[in-house]
Amino acid sequence: MINTSKIFTSAILDFVREFVSHEKLDLKRLPGWVTASKIHLGWINDTSIICVFRDAAKKDSYKIRGPVGADTVVLLDTDNFRPIGASLQAKESDNLIILTTEKDAKREGGGCTMRITTPKSAFFDCGYAGHHGPIGMENIFFEQNTDNYGQETVVSFVPFALCIHKKDAARPTEFLNKNGRHIRSLLLDIHNSKIGDHYQSRQIPVAAFSINKQSGVIILGKDSGKELRELSQVKDRLYRKGYNARLIKELPEIPMMSNEEKVRLWSLASRFVIMIDNVPTGHIAEYMMLKEQRTILALLRKKGAGSTYMIGDDHLVDLNYIKLFEYDDSPLSVIKTVTDWAENLAVKRIKAYNQNYPWRE
Repeated sequence: MINTSKIFTSAILDFVREFVSHEKLDLKRLPGWVTASKIHLGWINDTSIICVFRDAAKKDSYKIRGPVGADTVVLLDTDNFRPIGASLQAKESDNLIILTTEKDAKREGGGCTMRITTPKSAFFDCGYAGHHGPIGMENIFFEQNTDNYGQETVVSFVPFALCIHKKDAARPTEFLNKNGRHIRSLLLDIHNSKIGDHYQSRQIPVAAFSINKQSGVIILGKDSGKELRELSQVKDRLYRKGYNARLIKELPEIPMMSNEEKVRLWSLASRFVIMIDNVPTGHIAEYMMLKEQRTILALLRKKGAGSTYMIGDDHLVDLNYIKLFEYDDSPLSVIKTVTDWAENLAVKRIKAYNQNYPWRE
């Protein structure tokens, strides 16, 4: 059943991706599993296969549940159990039936909730009632009580799932010839509806963070008087070099965030930070934050100046992601040296992290 299940789900994904490419659909307007899928697989009584397609970070992978007693075990990813009944009955049919929701719903992705009140119940009676037609489920929240009093529940969001008899799964080409039009129609409905708007809006923060991590720079220091002009000059020089440089005071205030949270948020989202350290200001506290969160930090200081001996000595022995740069008259004179150092360290980090984290292969 493992090979049959994997071949079938691979054929489904190939079909979906070929259609998306042929129609030039915008992947940002489609659920994440279309691009990369973690597929949960289980089979009931060696007859029905349950395939749940969930979003994956980068590439396709499988979670094999193996033999299970009910479809809800895979749909909700719970401990296995033998069901005492089923909420719905599967019918004999050649056509794929897809349970979905209205495409203009305002809830999370437009999804509805299927609430199963009995602790040991299947959703469909697949695996217990002979041959059944293919069943699809799209954009559904499942809830199931785990005790007889309804006090505890498990919850799972199912972007897309299929319940297929093994005879149909063994013939994926024939299955798609009969039912591919239903999957194509589903994808087009998602793409061209408010659910497509929803998926696209979910991508905006991820894309914005990724872009800012490539070119964003935060500049800290005393941001008033002549010191503010100095910060602004550094910002403009970095902008000319292609960086999206900002002073922290220029960034929008978010009512529920403290000033500390604001600095943490934007410094974490940036490629590196430049701090001009000539006179004592609030940047002394910010220095400790950046040190703690391992931000790449260039500390710029005029020769003979400096705010306090309490900061700025970490680079001497202990840390490689903080470095002091001294200048004679203007911080602009060391900007090229600063950016070369910061970029070199950023590249080293990328290489080291990619080698250390196996899921980035």
